[in-house]
Amino acid sequence: MRSPRLRMVALAAAPLLLLSACSTDGGTDGADQSDDAAATSAAPTGDVSELAVDTSGDAPQITRDGEPMAEGELPFGVAETQVEEVEAGDGDEVSEGDEVRVRYLTVNGTSGEEVLSTFEQEDPVTLDLSNELLFPAFLEELPGRRAGDALLMALPPAAAFGNQGNSQLGIGAEDTLVFYMEIVDSAAPLTKATGEEVEPEDGLPEVEADGESAATITIPDDAEAPDELVVQPLIEGEGAEVKAGQSIKVHYTGVKFSDGEGFDNSYDRGEPAEFPIGVGQVISGWDEGLVGQPVGSRVLLVIPAEQAYGEAPEQDDESQTTAPAHELAGETLVFVVDILGAY
Repeated sequence: MRSPRLRMVALAAAPLLLLSACSTDGGTDGADQSDDAAATSAAPTGDVSELAVDTSGDAPQITRDGEPMAEGELPFGVAETQVEEVEAGDGDEVSEGDEVRVRYLTVNGTSGEEVLSTFEQEDPVTLDLSNELLFPAFLEELPGRRAGDALLMALPPAAAFGNQGNSQLGIGAEDTLVFYMEIVDSAAPLTKATGEEVEPEDGLPEVEADGESAATITIPDDAEAPDELVVQPLIEGEGAEVKAGQSIKVHYTGVKFSDGEGFDNSYDRGEPAEFPIGVGQVISGWDEGLVGQPVGSRVLLVIPAEQAYGEAPEQDDESQTTAPAHELAGETLVFVVDILGAY
């Protein structure tokens, strides 16, 4: 029987399942981790050729010798990564560094229980093959495959979460992971917003942006700071909508509404910023303004202080201000954000 609680936890962090142990908190030294994990998987109890996929139901099911894995001979384990093609696609070829959209089902080889299935989700999951923290099997096996390919993969602990496992997902130190994966499509990662230009409303900050360097943002002389969040798409992207709980990759420029002075941009750091969205890890104006926007969009955000870094502290009895919690406290902020990816 499936575990609804585990499935809900796993679906909230679907891409995290595909990140290797060295990227998780509390990880051990890579060499020690690999050696220890290899010891637990040295005696294989199965081969990926024994597995098949039943697609006759509402969602795929991995079987072993014709039986659902949870009802068959267990445990199932392998000493090294094994991959078998279930179906050959005829779509575009996946290149190294691509962003690949996939659907996948994961089963714990020890218990035979399903860990995660993304087939019930509306949109595929995006794997960024430029992310070296992905499981090595995906970095090595997906380039050269084609859209439409379907694969079965068996990963020993050493090729997945190592000797610490993943307690959140119910994966132990000796558990082989079995994946059924369908490749939907792939594309080179975006470097700037792309899509249909949108005419902004009158009276908003004026934006000049090429997506290759920090945007120039000009505050009109007669403009008044808004009381509520302003979300103005400048380019409507063609990708999937950003969902709360995903991590997004963005390039951005930020200035103060009060004087137009820039205070931060990602371009000076030479690479996009990445962070979770819609879960309170960034200022609430970003959470509210970017969730629901399509990937590829360029978005102008005008964010009141209460949805940014809070109001400035009031003067005390001696007419001296206390130190603000943040140097931008009390400021209405203006951002131009290019949404390059959501995972």
